[in-house]
Amino acid sequence: MIWVYFVVSMTGRVERFLGKGGIYIIRKFFGIILLAIAVRLFTANITLLIEALQKH
Repeated sequence: MIWVYFVVSMTGRVERFLGKGGIYIIRKFFGIILLAIAVRLFTANITLLIEALQKH
């Protein structure tokens, strides 16, 4: 996640190097990575919640 923050904060410099199309692709790529992390956290927590509810 630090890498994502670094890249997003440096978009001005990176945009000059890659152009607008390259920035668009990088944003989509990191968006997918962040979405995957969020889904993994959600599924892990929902599993714990279901297990806790079944015990009661």
